Amino acid sequence: MGALLTGPGRLKRMRSALLSALATLVATAPAAADHGGPLRNAPMGPITAAILFAGLALLAGAVVIVVVRVLTKDRSAPEDP
Repeated sequence: MGALLTGPGRLKRMRSALLSALATLVATAPAAADHGGPLRNAPMGPITAAILFAGLALLAGAVVIVVVRVLTKDRSAPEDP
């Protein structure tokens, strides 16, 4: 593993990694363009949709936790007063 971080080929590997990352960014840049069709007049903005779906995911997680706690509750031991 140490041979990958040092040596004469390190600069070459770093340069190729940087070039591949830049090529990926250049190739995917057109995907961020304005979408046509039904997405042009979306009913919600992207931030609003993200916040809404994050809240729904949090609510679903809370429901799962409550259901698991209710189903795995120990009912055999009596409560001490």
